[in-house]
Amino acid sequence: MNIYIELLLLAFVITWVVDCSGFTDTLLGWASKFTSRYGLPPVRSLRPFTCSLCATWWGCLIFSLVAGQFSLPVLAYCAALAGLSKTLAKVFIFITEGADALIGKMMDKWLNIIN
Repeated sequence: MNIYIELLLLAFVITWVVDCSGFTDTLLGWASKFTSRYGLPPVRSLRPFTCSLCATWWGCLIFSLVAGQFSLPVLAYCAALAGLSKTLAKVFIFITEGADALIGKMMDKWLNIIN
């Protein structure tokens, strides 16, 4: 598959995991519990794991290096994808909220037909 498509898919996955799935909240909770056991202050951020921009940048960069496709255009593409990570998260939220609203309307109509 083309490296640009693979990097785009990787950016989608990373952005969804970091911003939409709740993984980062769970990870911060575990880290805070661990540090509180030893009397350390709570963990507020675990970059690059809690920042979709950072995670997308490093994920795409490492993927392109491992795939042997690293070049200046690929580096620029990684930077563009990282910059768009917050926008991708908003698109995911928009799609989720739209699907929830659509399903809610369908359920209301279905319940009205039954009653």
